[in-house]
Amino acid sequence: MNCEESTRKRISLGQLKPGMYVVELDRAWIHTPFLFHSKQIKDVRDIELFAKYGIREVVIDTQLGGDAEVVDALHEPALERHENTLSGAATVARLQHNDLLQPLLREWTVARGIHQEALATAQNVFDGVGRGAALNSPAAKHTVTSLLGSVTRSPEANLLLTQMRRFQNDLFTHAVNVCVLSVVVGMMAGFADQVSELGLGALLHDVGQVRLPRNLIRKNEHFTDQERRLLEQHPVLGGAILEQAENISLAAHHIVVEHHERLNGTGYPLKAGGRTMSALSQIVAITDAYDAMITGRNGVLQTPIDVLRQLYLEANAGAFDRDLVEKVIRALGVYPVGSLVELSTGEQGIVLAANRTDTLKPTVRLVATREGLPLSKGPIVSLEEAESVAIGRKILRTLDPGKERVDIMRHLNLGTGLSGKWNC
Repeated sequence: MNCEESTRKRISLGQLKPGMYVVELDRAWIHTPFLFHSKQIKDVRDIELFAKYGIREVVIDTQLGGDAEVVDALHEPALERHENTLSGAATVARLQHNDLLQPLLREWTVARGIHQEALATAQNVFDGVGRGAALNSPAAKHTVTSLLGSVTRSPEANLLLTQMRRFQNDLFTHAVNVCVLSVVVGMMAGFADQVSELGLGALLHDVGQVRLPRNLIRKNEHFTDQERRLLEQHPVLGGAILEQAENISLAAHHIVVEHHERLNGTGYPLKAGGRTMSALSQIVAITDAYDAMITGRNGVLQTPIDVLRQLYLEANAGAFDRDLVEKVIRALGVYPVGSLVELSTGEQGIVLAANRTDTLKPTVRLVATREGLPLSKGPIVSLEEAESVAIGRKILRTLDPGKERVDIMRHLNLGTGLSGKWNC
């Protein structure tokens, strides 16, 4: 961070007050539980948490929040109101959480059908190109429009469907997953006006692979140097396919060509580096890497939290834009929808929705008591609620539903509808 910028100041933790906006901490992300080093300080509990984890200095941005000299006068009334209404806010929050399942329940059946249609369309489009036909851009655009509508109605339903396909790593499933993930990120990260182009580029990002030998694209490790050089040409091949198609935007074309490039020049095929990549290309680069790692397309199956940590480390190394990686983490959540988690209280819960202000505190449905007794219709709780904070309820780790004998779909009242292993 450049602390000489006029709107940024380095201050001691003792000077930090509610209302300020922190953009940097003096400890590395990997040594703290804070996935985001950029956040608005809501109240003194945020500051106490910083102190608990050894933070001594922070950098604030006075353009985004209060200044050291004026913040008290600006924010003290708000703090007082917060303390006076805490119990009332918790009551309202509980009522809202009881309604949380409704959009997911309403959209689930529709979203499942849209995803199945999207998978079939992706396979038809890719197979057609593989046989030498022109890219069916109208079919691809229709699929993106349908997925976009479903994501708008319930991002949780769509994210749950992508998690259910974690053990399907074929080309078409990957294309649809990356499309959904990119659209969710785009909608929540300020790219709503470009989300259709983002979705189309994401759906088609690997279309160039159909012009490669099938035995090569089915292989996921132990490439020879010659095989790797050939595989790394698929973005260029994809760009050529889109150039010959009708009504494909330049933004979508850039995504297909650039989705394996990295800002520090470590990507391929051009190894261009620099800041020439569009933000949309970078979003797809991040979600493509995310899905490849959680589905084992790169030969190693990783948990979502390990994947997000890896992406953050790569951002710190300059491969990705760190602000964009943080937006992806905020949109997708550290604990994806449908994850079975163990809480510090001994309870078990299923993640229903990401918390996009504090990703370590999602909303969960409890499915087992601290004594290990199963709950058929357990309460829905937010881990950032005052009640949860007071009893120290937080996530310790993710669990394997198969080993724990927990039927995720039954607890969500959704029915299975998809076959295969379901492991969060």
